[in-house]
Amino acid sequence: MKIVITQDYADLSRTAADIVLGDMLHDRRVNMALTAGASPMGTYEIVTERLRGNPAAFSDVHFYTFDEVPLPGQEHGLTLSALQQHLYGPGAVSETNIHPITVDNHASVARELRGNGGLDLMLIGLGADGHFCGNMPYATRFDQEIYTYELKDSYPWYEDALRLLPDPSRVPEQVVTMGAAMLARVRRLVLIVSGAAKAEALAGMLEREISTDFPAAILRTHPNVVVIADREAASRLG
Repeated sequence: MKIVITQDYADLSRTAADIVLGDMLHDRRVNMALTAGASPMGTYEIVTERLRGNPAAFSDVHFYTFDEVPLPGQEHGLTLSALQQHLYGPGAVSETNIHPITVDNHASVARELRGNGGLDLMLIGLGADGHFCGNMPYATRFDQEIYTYELKDSYPWYEDALRLLPDPSRVPEQVVTMGAAMLARVRRLVLIVSGAAKAEALAGMLEREISTDFPAAILRTHPNVVVIADREAASRLG
């Protein structure tokens, strides 16, 4: 594991963008799973400018959504909608290079990835409760490549999840996400962590017992993980 501590969020974003863009320039098909959420927004501002400025150089880059929360009555789920807004649209990514996962197609997406060489890079964030992407406390399956689970009001994070929905009165029944079995085979895992509110979670990722109540602890077992944290997020590290 390599831990890179940056001065601030802007420096974190530049560092992460350098890694993502570098991996995009392999002379072959490149498969990436890049997260939605607030943490990568600065990174995507840099990445999309490069994608838009030289589309031919990145024409072999394919994007797989890490997770999805279906939105009842809408064509696209929460994750794909966010990535369209902040990455695919601004970066002028071709629709043929975008591979969403859904509750219905996740098994075929897993097969497709295996047939196309697997994932070269994952870029993910860290939740204050120890979740990463759709791998939520008590709902996580460590043994699955891609899996679904029911969105239950008994989960301690349920009310927080509802606040992310555009219409909290229309709650999806299921969530689909890539899991630890998929993550274990990705060639490079990049975790970005910013802000004092994530300091305890980052320390927990490095120190806590691996269990489904704090899923992010599994991340430290990856053989090629880079953690990029700003000074506030790294304040609990020794």
